[in-house]
Amino acid sequence: MSVQISYARPNPIGKDKTPSGTAKAEQLLGEWVDITNIGTEGIRISTLGVHHTRFDDYCRVRPESTEEYWSWRDSKEILQSGQTIRVYTGRHKDLHLLASMPVDNGSVAWHGFANRDNFVLNNRCGDTIYVTWNDSRGQQQDSAGYANNPPEGRILKRVGTRLLPV
Repeated sequence: MSVQISYARPNPIGKDKTPSGTAKAEQLLGEWVDITNIGTEGIRISTLGVHHTRFDDYCRVRPESTEEYWSWRDSKEILQSGQTIRVYTGRHKDLHLLASMPVDNGSVAWHGFANRDNFVLNNRCGDTIYVTWNDSRGQQQDSAGYANNPPEGRILKRVGTRLLPV
C-alpha cells in the first residue's frame, strides 16, 4: 500500500451545536482528514480522491453508498514518500484562519480544501473514509472508519482499519 488515511478530525468543537447551513469557516476547517504516503514512490496528487459513506436518516447505507468530497484534479504536484496532505471540509479562501488554529494547521506538506459550506463526515452514524489513487500498479484504495458519535474536538488516529480517539 502506498497511501493511507492516518488521522481525522470528524467532529470539531461546536459542530453538533451548529444549526444546519450556518457553520462557521473555522468549524469547517476543523473537520479534516490526513492522507499519508507510506510507500516508496511519489503519488501524483491529481490522482487522489477522498470519499466517505452516505447514510439515510436511520443510519442505513444509501444505495449510492459513497460520495467523493475532495479531489485536486488540476494539481501537478507529487505527494512524496512520508508526506501528508490534510484535506479540510472548509474553503481555501479561509486558509488564513489556520494560523490561529495550530491543532488544525498541523505539520503537513500539503493542504487540500473540499470548499464546502456544510460538514461532510458523519458523526451520528460513524463513517468510513476512503482514499483512492493511481500508482504504478493502477487504481488503488484505502479505507478507515470510526464509530458513531466521536468525541467532540478529538483527533482520531488510525489503528488497523479503525480511526480511534488519541
